[in-house]
Amino acid sequence: MDHLKAMLLLGAALAAAPAMAQRHEHGGAVATEVPSTAGAYTRGLYLLHNFEYEPAAAAFRAAQQADPGNVMAYWGEAMTHNHPLWAYQDAEAGRAVLARLGPDPAARRAKARSPREALWLDAVEALYGSGTKVERDRAYHERMRQLFEADRNDIDARSFYALATLGLAHEGRDTALYMRSAALLEEAFPAHSGHPGLLHYMIHSYDDPAHAPLGERAAARYAKVAPDAGHAQHMISHIYLALGRWAEVESANITADAVVDAQRKASGKPLANCGHYNDWLIYALDQQGKDSGSRVDACRADAMAALAAAPDTSVLGDVRSPFNSWTTIAVRHGVDTGQWPDWSALKAGQGSAAGRFELAYGRLLASRRDPAVAAAALAEMKLLAGRIAAAMASERPDDHESAPWLDRAVAQGEAVVALAGGRLDDGLRLLRAAAEAETALPQPFGPPILAKPGWEMLGDEYLAAGRKAEAADAYRRALAAAPGRRRSAEGLQAASR
Repeated sequence: MDHLKAMLLLGAALAAAPAMAQRHEHGGAVATEVPSTAGAYTRGLYLLHNFEYEPAAAAFRAAQQADPGNVMAYWGEAMTHNHPLWAYQDAEAGRAVLARLGPDPAARRAKARSPREALWLDAVEALYGSGTKVERDRAYHERMRQLFEADRNDIDARSFYALATLGLAHEGRDTALYMRSAALLEEAFPAHSGHPGLLHYMIHSYDDPAHAPLGERAAARYAKVAPDAGHAQHMISHIYLALGRWAEVESANITADAVVDAQRKASGKPLANCGHYNDWLIYALDQQGKDSGSRVDACRADAMAALAAAPDTSVLGDVRSPFNSWTTIAVRHGVDTGQWPDWSALKAGQGSAAGRFELAYGRLLASRRDPAVAAAALAEMKLLAGRIAAAMASERPDDHESAPWLDRAVAQGEAVVALAGGRLDDGLRLLRAAAEAETALPQPFGPPILAKPGWEMLGDEYLAAGRKAEAADAYRRALAAAPGRRRSAEGLQAASR
């Protein structure tokens, strides 16, 4: 049974994806022509809603080959180059797709086979038009609003409009925008509780500790609606992690890994031991006190093999690279278990600056009682942070979220150096300021961005100094941001005795 048939059977059983599986009239986001072209297009739309961008693009290209006049197939492929929740857009690639449809917006619009299709094209033209990314995102959002208002019953228009609303949060989570998106989706949820886009974007709207209970309905359905999408299998863990439900986080990411591994095996690729899903899986295992060491070691082996095959001396590196993934996993694992990586495994300057910054941060955290090592680690962090900030400005100018967290890691480092040097009052003051500054940043999703959250670190120091009431308060604040986090929970228990 192919994936499309599986999706349609789920639709019959669970009312899944009614727009994609059942609507074929002219002018929606759904396929607009004969069934022979509807299959590839519908598959592409399904994958696009699930953020499976590369296979979605391939499906849309297949739809173009079957029917070169299906302008929505070009719309869909262009959309795969826009990742709004990750502050990433390959505008040139998107424009290149549109150029294959026609030389300019007027020529492309003339090929639309209905007024509704013309509106979809107008939206993607705004997305890849002139101006900065922020300006294009706003223009695209306005076009999607118009498209949605023209037919509020079009569930794909509603879903993509909600996603465009989330995409306006250019500096991290904006609760007002996220709740606007959620309201759009909630209105349609009773009638479309099996639509993958609606469920997916609802989870994104709610994946923080305060709102996660509202996302449980979507999490309970989404993985069943998109069984062959690794991102969908992982995505439900956003809600469970925000709730501190580690067994569900573990299970979801084991399934996501299995889906991706099967796809990699089928395409002749080696299995991957690093990456986003493995990161979350290892974190969930560590929160339960389970042994994740073999998984950390397997990721390290992938990272070292990748560096040996193609040495990476870049500044930022690919965020998906085994090395960058391993450094995040290894340092977080060290914080949560005390099992630190072998710092001597890397040669000087080996690996991206971003990954080496993470390792320097890990050495800093591990050197609380060693002033010389702490000072050296902090100096390296500052040097690398300057290089990373300069590279971000030129290579990822649309990423407005990462730089503040570099500053927060360095601020923690200043506190650790003071504490390691015996300056307790200075260290506690700096650490409290660092923790308060972390709280002021937009609430991130997933495992803590800083492997050692500031309030937890402050709680540890207060507890070590015998100041239990202040320690308990710090741990409670840590748990408010990261419910169920084991180190914070254990600290609070110790402080409450």
